[in-house]
Amino acid sequence: MSSNLFESDIKDDIDEEVIDDDDEYDDDDIPKQWDDSASWLSFSKSVFIYFILTLIYGFCASGFIWLTSRGSDIDYILPTNEQFYSAPTYETKIQGPVNDSNCMSEPTGNFDAIIDNFPYNLILTKGSSKEELAGFSMVQRLTNWFGKMCAGCFKTNRAWFKWWLDTFNPESGIMGSHTFQILLGFPATFVIAGFCSFGTGFWASFASAASADLKVTVYSGFLLFGWGLCFSLMFLVAARFFATICLYPMSQSWKDVVNIFACNVTTFVILFGFFVCGAAYDTLDETIAGIMGIVYLSIIGITIFRHFAADYFI
Repeated sequence: MSSNLFESDIKDDIDEEVIDDDDEYDDDDIPKQWDDSASWLSFSKSVFIYFILTLIYGFCASGFIWLTSRGSDIDYILPTNEQFYSAPTYETKIQGPVNDSNCMSEPTGNFDAIIDNFPYNLILTKGSSKEELAGFSMVQRLTNWFGKMCAGCFKTNRAWFKWWLDTFNPESGIMGSHTFQILLGFPATFVIAGFCSFGTGFWASFASAASADLKVTVYSGFLLFGWGLCFSLMFLVAARFFATICLYPMSQSWKDVVNIFACNVTTFVILFGFFVCGAAYDTLDETIAGIMGIVYLSIIGITIFRHFAADYFI
């Protein structure tokens, strides 16, 4: 008797469903074993990446603490005094030329120099009344309008940024705590204030342009270049904001920033441990990841206990 007599359509349908289920079975659903070399390799890669990200975050957060602890020096970093925006020139230090001798470069040092305070040196008058603007040509009114527009935009945004930084000064209680600034202050500033800098940059430039010379503002709006300037200042304000909190401290005093990082290394290690535990839960066996989580929480508990014990029992 032929074997075809025992074939069944129902059996064929069941076999096809089993095959389809096997195709849909995802490798991610396979339980990870503690000795799975692929999982440990993925875990090692994640740990290395998180280590680099923690270092970058640590130096940026330390730079933020450096800014919040500047005191009156913040007025030099973020000038808001009227004299700065009205002076046609200002004094600064410029690096001298470099002498090349036998393929060796020898700097000649720094020297004081007077440079143009662009674009604020384009401002021709403080006021904006018809009488003050009547004697100006169209080119003079346009340059005066542009100078005031830039001055008002940057002065306003710098004043708001200084007010924000003042909320984290060392004398403001928990807000001035280094740990608070590392875990909450810096990320909130980077995300919230960074996002707001786009809006404040645009509206501050628009308001400054309107108050400087309403006639030129209206004409520039119809000719579209006024809107281009507003959007350009918006992006420039945001770019300078991120550069100030992330790059400026290291460029000015990297030793102080490194010292702040070293003083708060415990906080950064705890932050790095949090990322490591997250990587373990994503790549390793649940038992191993759970043990790592318990050890991590235990270390945090011991650290907190030692902190309070040092403050209240010693």
